[in-house]
Amino acid sequence: MRNVQRISPWRLRGISPLLRIILAWGLLEGVRSGFYGGYLPIRAGDLGLTLTVTGTAFSLHLLADTFGRPIGGYLVQRLGLGLTAAGGAAVGLLALLIVPVTQSPLLLFALSILWGISLSAVVPGMYTLSSRQAVKGRESRAITLTQMLTSPWSGIGFFGIGFLSKLAPTLAQDLLIGGQALALAVAATLIFRPERVPPAPKQEYYPWTRLLLFIPAAFGQTFAPMLFSQLIFPYARATGIAGGWMVALVALGGVLSYVLVPWTARYADKHSPRWLLIGGLALMGLAVIGLASQPALPLLLLIAVGAGVGLATFGPGWNGLVVRLLPENNRAAAWGTLLAVEGLGTALGPAAGQTLAQTVGITAPFFLSGAILLALSLFYLIALWRPFWKSHS
Repeated sequence: MRNVQRISPWRLRGISPLLRIILAWGLLEGVRSGFYGGYLPIRAGDLGLTLTVTGTAFSLHLLADTFGRPIGGYLVQRLGLGLTAAGGAAVGLLALLIVPVTQSPLLLFALSILWGISLSAVVPGMYTLSSRQAVKGRESRAITLTQMLTSPWSGIGFFGIGFLSKLAPTLAQDLLIGGQALALAVAATLIFRPERVPPAPKQEYYPWTRLLLFIPAAFGQTFAPMLFSQLIFPYARATGIAGGWMVALVALGGVLSYVLVPWTARYADKHSPRWLLIGGLALMGLAVIGLASQPALPLLLLIAVGAGVGLATFGPGWNGLVVRLLPENNRAAAWGTLLAVEGLGTALGPAAGQTLAQTVGITAPFFLSGAILLALSLFYLIALWRPFWKSHS
């Protein structure tokens, strides 16, 4: 156990609630990604729905989740993480049971909105619990590891349920319901044993002035990549890059990022997240602009490496900055606000990118994305100047 504790970012004693909420959120995220991204689009005709209806339902769900997070972060501080997570799981289970039977677009829209709102408290609460459970000085590693443990579930649900929905739709539906029921059961254990969840400290004033420092990066880090998120393969076709090579480049950057994150997160905790944040934004910005310049394949490999390193440094830098500068007492509510701003960037980015591509050219969203990331790097270079950082870190 001592060897495990040496490398773990969390205190092992009392870690059970955190591991349970990570599992519960992974299941919740996997189920909703599988339902909206895999099951509904493929089964839309059989359910008496259209792709427009299912796409609108997913958008409404994500918007409800996004704009509910500031309130959700506040509610989780008042009601507790177990109750809010179990409530979200219960609403989702209700939607999974009703939608395939009723085949009503209006009911699907209503349940999607309600489901999104009910989930809005889980992520801010999970991040807050993770930071509280962290060993002092390892908060950035704790949040980064939490993200690494939960992020794959979305892809698993999307691709897994999508694949099964074509071959065995009944099995796909049963797996969705079973996964949601399991998430509900796991979340319910946090209600029945509330003494194991670290209690929230006494409330303090909401840190609006300090929170403003995070708004540019919260919006830009999602808006910038979403500008070109739907244009990767059209760009590859327009520039003569084989689709397989583009997938390989994305995979190279992603794998490199995952490999480097343990070291960059350790640096953020032991030294300073400031330069990781600034450098990560700059590297990602340069990589995207480099991609937009239509380089040769050898340079594309270098760009993929740069993007992977940038992502690996930005994530822990951002998490470390949030943990250091936001007060613990109101962290869930503040985190909810930041996640809402991130969600707004995610929602607006694709539409803006598509518009730019059609009106200006296929490379325009890439250049704008890179420019935004470089501007954010410069902003934090100025905003986090040394006297401010020394007085707040």
